Amino acid sequence: MVCQRMIVRLGLTFVVCALTLTVADESVGEFTPPKGLPDGWFARIETSEGRIIARLLPGQAPQSVAHFAALAEGRLEWFDESTGQLKKYRYYDGVKVHRVVAGGLFEAGNPSGPGQIAPDLFVPREGFGPVNFSHPGRLGMVRDGGATSGVRFFATASGQAPLNRIAPCFGEIVSGLDVVVNISQKRAYGNGKPIDPPVIERIRIFSVGEVAPLPEPEPYADERSHPSVKKPGAAPDVKPRSNEPDES
Repeated sequence: MVCQRMIVRLGLTFVVCALTLTVADESVGEFTPPKGLPDGWFARIETSEGRIIARLLPGQAPQSVAHFAALAEGRLEWFDESTGQLKKYRYYDGVKVHRVVAGGLFEAGNPSGPGQIAPDLFVPREGFGPVNFSHPGRLGMVRDGGATSGVRFFATASGQAPLNRIAPCFGEIVSGLDVVVNISQKRAYGNGKPIDPPVIERIRIFSVGEVAPLPEPEPYADERSHPSVKKPGAAPDVKPRSNEPDES
């Protein structure tokens, strides 16, 4: 606290105290992880309804985590069928929640632009470990017909045991479950599309303690047929992540 003595013409003396604070500016990414988090990798999901923090499970669902993190950080190149171009940017920044199940879950990951479709990126059947959907507060990848999307994800507001061994469970929410519940209860059309969709403003990946590097995304199934894969069996063009904090 800085105090400055000021003398005015009337001879009265005032002491003016200015409180100097360091304020976290989310636009530049200043962020202090909550105390008490265990060592590991985490996702900070900033939404229009509030913040969600989830512990990622690379040991249980390596490719789900790899795709989610690489897309969030803008390290994974993918083919945009709507434009015929290769793209690589922070994919989740600004996407809208496209489906809610009241009190159950919300889904996100579809691009918000007209005529755009989600990248054809897929992950194998994985994530069937001790952390499952029998309890609330889980992150999972959406099943897309007979395949599992490596892009569209969901967050559960309540236990969803029927999803066990169907969808990969790749994260558990450690803070912000109330935000997930609130989003899931938004008014929606009959198909589950929110009337006023909440927005995923940004997703940032961070680590706590000494941790092994995250796995890198690998091509799977139909993903191999797209130009984003340089040769059969090769990984998409992805910039390896560093363990340095994400400053944005």
